[in-house]
Amino acid sequence: MSEVRVQSNQGGVLSMLGKIPWMLLVVAFLIVAHVMQISLEGTAGYVFIGVAIAVLFIEMFKSGDISAMAFLVDQFWAVLNVALATGLLTYLYFVEGVEPHFYHWAGFAIILADALLNPFNAFRMALRNFDVQG
Repeated sequence: MSEVRVQSNQGGVLSMLGKIPWMLLVVAFLIVAHVMQISLEGTAGYVFIGVAIAVLFIEMFKSGDISAMAFLVDQFWAVLNVALATGLLTYLYFVEGVEPHFYHWAGFAIILADALLNPFNAFRMALRNFDVQG
């Protein structure tokens, strides 16, 4: 009788990409744009919106079929991102006296969507994996 071995490639590229808090890039982009006085009008703003939406889809893909620890780490990053984005908007409005414009609000909406939809997606996948009828 021959022995069959199944080997898992846990160190693959997708596994590594799943550990990166991608939504932090959206917050970092907004902060860097403000610090470097980069106007988000025009091409830079369109690139920002496109990257933010792509990151939202990546984060949604990451939130499916994850372990309990990965879920908690993902929640930590989501809460941190919301706190950083809220701090940025508060700083812009109250300290700098600048009205946040469309790109700030769009980025904040995407960050909130990530924080709200990912736990729902993880819960839905867990129910599906346990074959619970919803």
